[in-house]
Amino acid sequence: MSILLTCIGDIMSFTAGFFFYRCVCCFLQPRKNILLFLMQWIGLSAVSGVPIYPNDVANITIPLLLFIAINLLLFEGELLIKLAIAVLFYPIAATVSFLYMNVGTLIYFSLFPEDEGMGSNIMATATYALVILFWYLFYRLLSPSLAKMKLALDNRAWIMVTIISLASFTALFSCVYFTPRVTYYVWPCLIACLITNIGCIRLSSSYMADGIYADIERSNLRLQQNYYEELEKNQDQIRRLRHDLNNQLMAVGNLLDEGNDAEAKRYFQQLSNYIQSSNRSFCKNRVVNAVLNAKYNLIQEERISEFFHISIDNLLSIDDISLCTIFANTLDNAIEACRKLPQDKRNISVKARYSENGYFSYEIVNTKCNEVKVKKDRFLSDKDDGDFHGIGLSSVKEVVQRYQGTIDVSFTEEEFKVVILIG
Repeated sequence: MSILLTCIGDIMSFTAGFFFYRCVCCFLQPRKNILLFLMQWIGLSAVSGVPIYPNDVANITIPLLLFIAINLLLFEGELLIKLAIAVLFYPIAATVSFLYMNVGTLIYFSLFPEDEGMGSNIMATATYALVILFWYLFYRLLSPSLAKMKLALDNRAWIMVTIISLASFTALFSCVYFTPRVTYYVWPCLIACLITNIGCIRLSSSYMADGIYADIERSNLRLQQNYYEELEKNQDQIRRLRHDLNNQLMAVGNLLDEGNDAEAKRYFQQLSNYIQSSNRSFCKNRVVNAVLNAKYNLIQEERISEFFHISIDNLLSIDDISLCTIFANTLDNAIEACRKLPQDKRNISVKARYSENGYFSYEIVNTKCNEVKVKKDRFLSDKDDGDFHGIGLSSVKEVVQRYQGTIDVSFTEEEFKVVILIG
């Protein structure tokens, strides 16, 4: 009988652990391998299912270390997010385990004081269904919030989540390490820990995430404004060209009548270039294309030698705002650096490609003469508006981190290069 109860208990523990695993996967990408999957599942089942008793130093500490090790070794993602998930989720898992064991034990022995153990094992196995139900409802009800947090929160928001969760994290360990003889005295504190971290998830996915989304929406409106301004500018050019086209053709005709073929050819080439400049197509995405056109026109006005190779027509995994943030900020920085150089030394090279295997690669190289200053991993500009030092490149880094990509920034005395890879 005891063997059967043990087997049933293990199955139930793995079931609860699976939902806990799915919650972690809402934030962190598991490393793809069937063996690694089993290690992740079994390990997280142990984290969420280990029984925790009053003054149980070992069972409250060892699962935490195991949880952190699993996050670091078996999942992909930013180190900050991995640690934040441990601080956010572990108080929830440990509190549920402690309350299940403590409350269940007190209730059972108050009802059946003469039981010798088998009845207690049967009841413990049966009531563990409540733990499974908790993790099932937690995943079903909060997975949209967890997914929203993953997409919206930046590093600063994750630091705030970690700080808030540390309060319940500290309270949990204090309650378990120093549980009084009357154990139900700590129940309100542990329930408060549970509510705090669940509330932190809801708060982060609603107010904090909505605030970040509002910033993104404002960026979207600015990009749309840039698009329509560029569109209106092109339309004005086309209207002026149509209005003046007869005069332009008459001028070319007069040059041909006079036998000045070379001058007519040069004049016609200028006219052709003017027409083409209003109809550049870098990619099929209209908003991104408008931003690229605006930056390209600025490059031409600054007499900067340029090379553009853009091949991202099938790119759907990165939203327009993020793409425009990457292109606009890096191009602005490159143009600003080139302005400080003589015209014959101004160069910008931009390469963007979306490969068939799902990787977006981006490289921008520009010449420079100014000194690059770095402070606390943040690049500082030498503009007059010191309050905005390095914000452009910081915005690009936040986009790359949100999509779990990599960014490499390198420079020499004459060049500055940014390389981005997002898969």
